Amino acid sequence: MGVPAIPQMCAHRPRRGGLVVPYVSFEHNDAVAFGALDPRKRTRAFNSRLCQVCERPLHERFYVLVRPQDVSAGYAPEPGLHPPCLLYSERACPMLAGSAATYRQGGVITRHPAGRACDDPDCSCPVTAPSQEDDRRSGSEADDWDAWMLPLTDYRLRSSGGEPVGIDLPSRPLRIRRVRVSPARERALALIAALQELDL
Repeated sequence: MGVPAIPQMCAHRPRRGGLVVPYVSFEHNDAVAFGALDPRKRTRAFNSRLCQVCERPLHERFYVLVRPQDVSAGYAPEPGLHPPCLLYSERACPMLAGSAATYRQGGVITRHPAGRACDDPDCSCPVTAPSQEDDRRSGSEADDWDAWMLPLTDYRLRSSGGEPVGIDLPSRPLRIRRVRVSPARERALALIAALQELDL
C-alpha cells in the first residue's frame, strides 16, 4: 500500500513516514504512537468540536467512527472528522484500511516511552496508564468500523465523571458508510439484505 495523498486541510499537520500525524495522536519525545489517543487532546477536540485529524473546527456535517459496540453504548468514543479527513484516514490507517488483522499487543504504555509510564515530572506527556479499552483491544481481532455522518446541530457529548467520553449517536444519522467489514459481518449484512428483499 502506497502513501495516500494528503488532503489540503491536513497540509499544515506534521508527518511521520509520509503520513499525517493526527491531532489526537499520542506523542512523546518526538515519537508518535499512531492509533493511540492522547487523552488531553481528545478532551480538547471533544469540547471544542475539532476534527481529530486536522485540528480544525468541524463543519456543518461531520463523521464519527463507530463500531458495533459503540452503537450499543449509544456514543462514538473518538472525536469527529471532516469528510476529507475521514477518506484520508480510511487509506492511511491500517486498522480502517483492513491491512491490520489485530490490535497491537499491550497498550501504548508497553511500547512508549521505553515500555513504562513516564516518570519525568516536568514532561508534558499525558497519563500513559492502560485504559479498560486498551486492555480489551490488546492483541484482539480488529473491530468492524462504520462512519456515521451527523449534522453539527446534533453534536452532543456523553460525559462520565465530568469528562467527555464520546459523541452521542442519534437514532437516524444522515448517512452510514461501511469502512471496515469483516467476512463474518459481510455474511450477516448479506443475510439481512436477503431477508429484507423477501419482505417486499
